[in-house]
Amino acid sequence: MDLKNRCALVTGGAHRVGKAIALQLAKMGAETIVFTYNSSEEAARNTERELKEICPQVLALRCDQGNTDQIRKTIQLIEEKYGRLDVLVNSASVFFSAKFDTVSEDAWNTVMNVNARGPFFFMQYAAPLMKANGGGCIINIIDESVKKPALSWIHHGASKSALWNVTKSGAIALAPDIRVNAILPGAVLKPPDWTDERWEKNMDTIPLKKMGSTEDVCKAVAFLVESDFVTGQAIVVDGGTTVL
Repeated sequence: MDLKNRCALVTGGAHRVGKAIALQLAKMGAETIVFTYNSSEEAARNTERELKEICPQVLALRCDQGNTDQIRKTIQLIEEKYGRLDVLVNSASVFFSAKFDTVSEDAWNTVMNVNARGPFFFMQYAAPLMKANGGGCIINIIDESVKKPALSWIHHGASKSALWNVTKSGAIALAPDIRVNAILPGAVLKPPDWTDERWEKNMDTIPLKKMGSTEDVCKAVAFLVESDFVTGQAIVVDGGTTVL
């Protein structure tokens, strides 16, 4: 897919991996970049300014993707304002640490709603708009917990595994007009609550003995956007961690 004259939506695009992806799509020539954020308004405005330096049309929209009405309104606004949507990257998610016996019902529901239910309904509501303009590309950002369970993040891993299933089901249901794939990043960006020492120590668990970067994820995004014969697949970007 050539992104010239195309519109891309990145959920959770205000910061971290989502921001890097939004900037990547702009650099690839997208005419319009829309990104969502929930509580990170200051970061969203900063990202919006950066994007406007390289992209003709940029729109930051607040959206709590645990609320399907807000998801629906987001897609409706894109249709009304731009008339098309060609790329959807589901990057927004929440990440709560909890072991098996400490996960609360509220935490379980929140994580499943935002990380699995939200992306599904973004896909469902975006599909007709994509098809109306000849098709499109959907990329779900999951993570390595799909292949290697993380015992300190039980509900997070469950939500991402659900999204992987949705990815494969979507690839079949939305073909041939829309391609649906996933990216499973590993250690590409230090969690906000981790010390540098803890982050560097994590390198010992990676076969390639180095940390990744958001650039590694962006390269995978570029490949999946441009490759018209790939659907229902997952690119694992983790330095070999899940091989062990």
